[in-house]
Amino acid sequence: MKYIKDGKSYIVRIDRGEEVLDKLNEFVKETDLKAGSITGIGACSEVELGVYSVKKREYSKYKYDGEFEILSLNGNITRDGDKPYIHLHIMISDGMVLAGGLTFGMGITVGGHLNKCIISGTCELRIDECENAYQRKIDDETGIKILDI
Repeated sequence: MKYIKDGKSYIVRIDRGEEVLDKLNEFVKETDLKAGSITGIGACSEVELGVYSVKKREYSKYKYDGEFEILSLNGNITRDGDKPYIHLHIMISDGMVLAGGLTFGMGITVGGHLNKCIISGTCELRIDECENAYQRKIDDETGIKILDI
């Protein structure tokens, strides 16, 4: 992982073989970032997504192995007590239709809450820093950690 500061933003590159959440936790420690928003793109090979059921109050987990484009990676950095809380959603696809109708992969596009993502090519992120720290709290109705604002 490499990063540079650009005003109140950071430009971050996560490299081949690195896991996104591990590297973002490392980034937050190194920069002492308290809160921010994340957006990015890239390519990955191993992904674990979660989809939350409010009714069951639990996540279903889905694992994907292959070659995927990261079409969208969005989320935020907040705090859970004194620890960083990185909340990301991702959309990935294994295929693209090109001129002439050629499709690579199965043409599957999936998305959800990001639990794990190993980068296969590169991941390019922009992280916009917030001026204040924001905490999480458990919402009694849903069982999820929501922003405490």
